[in-house]
Amino acid sequence: MAIEMNKTVFIIVDGMADLPIKQLKNKTPLDYAIKTNLYRFLRHAKFAYPTVLGKFAPQSDSGVMADLGYDPLKYSTGRGWFECLGLNMQPKDGELSIRVNFGSVVNGKLNSVRTYMSKQELQDISDEINRKVRVGADFEFKAGEGYRAGLVFRSGKKAFSSFVSNNEPGYTAKFFGNGVKLSFATGITDKRIHKIRAVRKEAEYTALLLNNFVSKANTVIKDSKVFKERKKKGLDLPNYLFLRDAASKDPRLCDINEKYGKKWAAVVGMPLEKGIATAAGMTLVDTIEEKDIRKDFYDKAEKTVKALSKFDAVYLHIKQTDAVSHLGKFMDKYAIIESIDKIIISQLAGALDLEKDTLVLTCDHATSSKLKRHINSNIPVMISNKKFGFSSNFSEASCLKNHISEIKKAVGIMPFVMSI
Repeated sequence: MAIEMNKTVFIIVDGMADLPIKQLKNKTPLDYAIKTNLYRFLRHAKFAYPTVLGKFAPQSDSGVMADLGYDPLKYSTGRGWFECLGLNMQPKDGELSIRVNFGSVVNGKLNSVRTYMSKQELQDISDEINRKVRVGADFEFKAGEGYRAGLVFRSGKKAFSSFVSNNEPGYTAKFFGNGVKLSFATGITDKRIHKIRAVRKEAEYTALLLNNFVSKANTVIKDSKVFKERKKKGLDLPNYLFLRDAASKDPRLCDINEKYGKKWAAVVGMPLEKGIATAAGMTLVDTIEEKDIRKDFYDKAEKTVKALSKFDAVYLHIKQTDAVSHLGKFMDKYAIIESIDKIIISQLAGALDLEKDTLVLTCDHATSSKLKRHINSNIPVMISNKKFGFSSNFSEASCLKNHISEIKKAVGIMPFVMSI
């Protein structure tokens, strides 16, 4: 007779951690939010408060990788690979995969690195770029979500290299040994627009190609039907492509199912997280990002519960907290956290067997609502399992005050959870 395996739900709330905010009684949005349903899991829980990348402020790719047990300083070849894989562009070794933002520049200086558009607008403008831009290399440009897109160069006159800088202000690419590449949030101190540069001589062709692509694509964008219609309506105008995190190698993540002997599913709506989950060997549950937050949360909760009937573990990713943090909307942030509790946590409380199953609640990085960017703070982690004792309110302060010593770095969360 087969023994039913204990279930695990691993929730990553993007950018959930924050700094204390005066208007929230000097509490963070997580601390300030009312989390009634979470108390059911806090009856038996332990806290952790690990770093993600030490002194560096991580992006979501390195944060999610670390949370899921993959050391970014060992595996990361550049975020672009995961973004394009998540868009089903099927990048291959030797090709160049890049994350793209539609943004805006005014008088040669940065206006915004994010110009939000509808799905149809993103699709239409991406189609025009594919049809009209010619740079002497085969490429595919694909619309993502909100203001995002993916770009894969399939072949060119010379070999591609990932040793190029970003042209998006606020994100600095750094290169480590063994082909490891990561970008870090450094804040925007210089609003001048810089061209992509080669970090190594071998990347000179790649940098030249990318700058040529940006120049020609910007011309197409400003002459597009989407641009003209938005201008008539007085809407924010996309007129510049920001490229970052070019990757030319498969990161080759080890299969998470084989590593821990559990069948994993992923309920994720954004391309980056879909790419990481796919690379890790998880089965993707068909999920999209709904504009209406309540609808999105009900949909993700339902799909997570349903996945538990077929899989041993589910990775659930929630994006909205990070998005409002970048806009400085701390009131929205704590309200979203309360909605997570009311909708998602409440449904999981009814679906999980609190006598044997495990719930993990954490984030990939901290995003400051005041600074409107990622910061290098530690991340709060709640691990709920019947084996543990009572823990109080889940917040950054609580985790700082009372955390287990076994998890010093985020990359240690998953091995600890899988050992329970």
